[in-house]
Amino acid sequence: MNHRRNEPADPLNLRSLPPVTSEHDAWPAIRNTLLHQRRRSRAWRFGGAALATAATLVLALTLTVNAPVPDTVSPNGPGTDDLLVAESGREAQSLPLQEPSVESLIAMSRQLEARVRQSRYRVGDLPVRQLVYQVELQDLIVQVDEGLSRNPESIELWSQRVNLLMDVVALYENNLRRDYYRMASV
Repeated sequence: MNHRRNEPADPLNLRSLPPVTSEHDAWPAIRNTLLHQRRRSRAWRFGGAALATAATLVLALTLTVNAPVPDTVSPNGPGTDDLLVAESGREAQSLPLQEPSVESLIAMSRQLEARVRQSRYRVGDLPVRQLVYQVELQDLIVQVDEGLSRNPESIELWSQRVNLLMDVVALYENNLRRDYYRMASV
């Protein structure tokens, strides 16, 4: 009776089937596929980082070019600026770069948050690799928000928050673009 308890159960009688032998080794194809996927994922990450950097530069240039010109009193009279008007008729000199105001960074942050919500609604669930990256970005945003709760007028913290939100937007938009191309190729 103890002998029956020690026997492994085989209710479907699978041990009676002949062993399966494979004439073709699939491992090289699997390895090549995994390497190809790894290269593609690295390219996507590099592309996303490059896109975020380019967007940050465009934002910085837009904010500095559209910044209001400070009113200064010049010898040419009120309302004229020595940087823009040259007495001898030479071309105007360029304005020095100015940091964006806290109010403009807060407004940009709100716009980006709304854009993230829209993108999240359109995209739905992200693939696991992108989801991990998105969670890390959200963690960094929470850390910046903690710093902003202690120092709400910090231009550096608001700039970091805007840059992180731009990275999240880029992540979702890259996913939308990839899904669009995938559907278009079908």
